[in-house]
Amino acid sequence: MPDLKIIDWNKASELGLIERINREILHPLGLAMSRNPETGVSESLMIADDGVWEYDPEMKSSIKTDKEVRDAVRAI
Repeated sequence: MPDLKIIDWNKASELGLIERINREILHPLGLAMSRNPETGVSESLMIADDGVWEYDPEMKSSIKTDKEVRDAVRAI
């Protein structure tokens, strides 16, 4: 089997994937994923006390298009 390339959660964050996963899947469920930027590891999901997670509306989105993500992954 050939060696598989991998990306850590820091790279996933650069690609906007953590934000996309949070916004589209986890936040509606009252969950949120975060990572340790020093290690690139996400050890757990956080559970909202009130069942709601939202990003600050003033936050600039880091979500990339599918094409941008595919191109970046191919370049690894």
